[in-house]
This record gives sequence, structure tokens and C-alpha cells, in this order.
Amino acid sequence: MLIFGHKLDTQKEFFWTENFKFKKGINCFFYDEKFIQKAKESGVKFGILVQNEDEVFLANHFEANFILFEDEKLARFGAKVAEFYLFDSKILLIVHTLKNLKKAFELGVDGVILKTHIQK
Repeated sequence: MLIFGHKLDTQKEFFWTENFKFKKGINCFFYDEKFIQKAKESGVKFGILVQNEDEVFLANHFEANFILFEDEKLARFGAKVAEFYLFDSKILLIVHTLKNLKKAFELGVDGVILKTHIQK
């Protein structure tokens, strides 16, 4: 299981972006085709926070490095789809604490990320 945001974790930096100023690291944003196009043109790694089932399929198709979920029910769906279709994108559940990691396992996600680890 991937765990991002633990105090000992220094492997990846995640940034929330609401403009087209991408940073070195993982640039996160809501599903938006303009952002996806700009991220791909810029050659940056990116994560997409999805809001519905269609966005799960599209985020993987457009080569998101990470597909982020706040909704556990949608995360369970995303994990099942990712396993069936062998997604390259990693499925991450956004959590408020690193307690009860077993829940992420039960949902079948690839990992978790602390909400506070996504820098603004």
C-alpha cells in the first residue's frame, strides 16, 4: 500500500493547482480537460480528483499518474475498475488521518494520501 503524508515520507510532493502554474512534483486538480492538456504538454506528473464514475475512466485514459478520491464509495468503484482494466494510474484515497489503514485495504485502493500532504 502506498502511504503519502507520513512524517517520515519524503518520496513525493503533491501540489494543488487551480491555475496553469505547474510545479515540480505531482500537480493535483479536479478533472478538467484544459488542465489535463496543459499538464501533458508541460510534461508534468499529475493527479486528478474525480467526482463521478466517468471521470475515473477518463483520468486513466488521459494518463493521470494518480486518481484521487474523497468519496469512499467512488474509491471502491475506482479500485475495482482499475483492477479489472489494469490501470496504470494509482488509486489514492484522500484521508484526514493515517489511522485505520485497514479501511483502505478493504476498499481495494492502491494507497492513501493525507489531505494535508497536498500543498496549496
